[in-house]
Amino acid sequence: MKLLPPALAFAAIAVAACATTPTVAANDGGYFVRDAMQQRVNPAVSAIWEVSNGAIDNDGNFDPSLVDEAGWEAIEVQAAAMEAVMREMATAPVLLAASPGNMATEEYEVSMARVQDLIDADPAAFRAFASASAEQAARLRVAAAARDGVMAGELAGGADAACQGCHLQFWAHSEG
Repeated sequence: MKLLPPALAFAAIAVAACATTPTVAANDGGYFVRDAMQQRVNPAVSAIWEVSNGAIDNDGNFDPSLVDEAGWEAIEVQAAAMEAVMREMATAPVLLAASPGNMATEEYEVSMARVQDLIDADPAAFRAFASASAEQAARLRVAAAARDGVMAGELAGGADAACQGCHLQFWAHSEG
């Protein structure tokens, strides 16, 4: 059994913590961030990690020789999916924390009302995080298409770090 590196384990926990029954990701009244994350980003990043984690050698390093053609294609397709949704978030005129049917949170989670307050307080920072994530996904897509194992390994392994800054600023603040 292979263990996830600590950074990937943190990200997996963060993804699992957000899992609820999603509704729609966007509508004319605004872009539902949580819904898009649950419906589109989480499945894409999980599929990428399934391939990249399966290609970890005995020393804990990404070994591209352990990725078959289907794996490379999966990384490429899922990185493109992540790129698209993150570009949508980066350019959405109205950002909404979650759709009305997706506002419930667990006791340990920050309320969606608080997340909305944090997004409203600095939408430019939120969009900058989304744009940076879109760029990272685009680089991963290109690396996978080129079968560039070194770059793909770095980008897949760094995906959680790309997400973490945004999560810390907008999703992990205590109620205030």
